[in-house]
Amino acid sequence: MLRSVILTGLLVLSASLSATAQESGKRKVSGAVGYLQRIALPPDAQAIVAVEGRFGSLLAETHLTADGLQVPLPFAMEIPRGLAGRLSAVIRVQGQVRWILRDVLLDAGADALDLGNLVLEPVTPMAFVTDFVCGDLTVSIGILNEEMVLRAEGRDIPLRQVVAASGARYEGINDPETSVWNKGEEMTIRLEGRDLPLCVKAPSPDAGPYRARGNEPGWAVVLNETTAEITADYGAITHSVPRPKVKVIDAAYLLDMPSIDARLSIRESLCHDDATGMPYPDSAELVLGTRILRGCGGDPSDLLIGSPWQITAMGSADLIEVERLSLNFIAPGRVAGSGGCNRLVGGFSLTGEGLHFGAMGSTMMACPEPLMEQERRMLDALEQVTRFDVTENGTLQLIGGQADEVLIEARRL
Repeated sequence: MLRSVILTGLLVLSASLSATAQESGKRKVSGAVGYLQRIALPPDAQAIVAVEGRFGSLLAETHLTADGLQVPLPFAMEIPRGLAGRLSAVIRVQGQVRWILRDVLLDAGADALDLGNLVLEPVTPMAFVTDFVCGDLTVSIGILNEEMVLRAEGRDIPLRQVVAASGARYEGINDPETSVWNKGEEMTIRLEGRDLPLCVKAPSPDAGPYRARGNEPGWAVVLNETTAEITADYGAITHSVPRPKVKVIDAAYLLDMPSIDARLSIRESLCHDDATGMPYPDSAELVLGTRILRGCGGDPSDLLIGSPWQITAMGSADLIEVERLSLNFIAPGRVAGSGGCNRLVGGFSLTGEGLHFGAMGSTMMACPEPLMEQERRMLDALEQVTRFDVTENGTLQLIGGQADEVLIEARRL
């Protein structure tokens, strides 16, 4: 599903991103971009491949001209070692974007990375797009060719408004089994005769400020859209300065604030709060004058949200058809998955010290009793979870119960 903000951002990427990578400590990223349609590229066709890091930093970008070549068009670039990124690509013909690919995740490793052939999708951009999350499915509502359109599961379904007792209700022009009932921040969708879980407005991918913090002597840096707020010594020291530009250097992001003799460096490495044990995605270091203050940065939910998790262990019991057991943290506060028989959907919350799951709703399918029993054990374990951790090899551990033990282990799919 295309987000208009991503498309717009990619078109002006080289102009709008502020930071560039230094020349040392690089890793090679290579591959080729193409599409499935049997359409020849004219000589003036151009492809742009870019890798974006954290804080809007541009880690690498390359421009390819067809000049008689046909897809797939090979590319190679270098990005800083030790930093993760998101690769996006577009192919333009006569200045118009015709195919696009976004958000191919690159890990924070050091070895050369060959991505193989990357398949771009045809572009049919919508106007006034709003994204909604329905269980583990994301859909879009927008305007395409002056029609209201529901974009879901790779299809565009034109809609027309119908009479409703409240809110705004639409149904498919050519598919009466598809309907959309908008009630503000929530939406009820029936997709080709299938009722989706309650849909909630998807948060912006860059919503909220970035926070870094540490204990003893109690410091914090909050990066807002235009300012950086610094506190130290439990609030005895406070500063507010314009948000500095980000520099990429030595496998880290550096924000220099010379007006207050301070600089913040952020590394993408797992960090645990030394007071609560809560895991964070980044390690942070604040240099304030002659003092070096260390702590953690980022949002713990970023460790959970992303690719789905396949459950690999639940206590000591053997698992049945393990490939059917999954959890997918799809947005702050939303989780979906499979218990091996039924689809699950519910909520989760992160506090300063722990992780808790709310009541999980499910479909009502009946399966063989061993699968049903396994699903009951999974739901019971989720109810007992009080915190989580991520090991060095990337295993998610959901911890809780009377013995404060690992109840569920999972790996990224």
